[in-house]
Amino acid sequence: MSLAQAASVLAAVLIAGVAVFQLALAAGVPFGEAVLGGKAPTNDGVLTPPFRILAVVQALVLVALGWVLLARTEVAGITLPAGGTPSWLIWTILVLLVLNTLGNFTAPHPIERWVMGSITLVLSGLTLVIALSAE
Repeated sequence: MSLAQAASVLAAVLIAGVAVFQLALAAGVPFGEAVLGGKAPTNDGVLTPPFRILAVVQALVLVALGWVLLARTEVAGITLPAGGTPSWLIWTILVLLVLNTLGNFTAPHPIERWVMGSITLVLSGLTLVIALSAE
């Protein structure tokens, strides 16, 4: 297994963990203040219905991102329907992760700041490894 493949597997595992957290929020786990910069409306920490739907959408987007990273490194034969994964897509994911990391580290809630910020920082590094390996 190459370094990029190992990076994509680790990234996919981290992304899956965050997706599970988003699904837990959608199911009513009371950590709504720990996401979206603490600005999402909650009832005793539980996201309101529109934001619970958003959490499901975010989980689906995260799974798609993990799939793209795995497809880029051709782990276990995972590919995108259209064939190869364009390098611009990996670089776009990296930029989004870096911006998300900056937002997380400035968030008011300690879970979003330190836990999610650390996760997205690591994901940024792993995605950089994947992006550079393809160049």
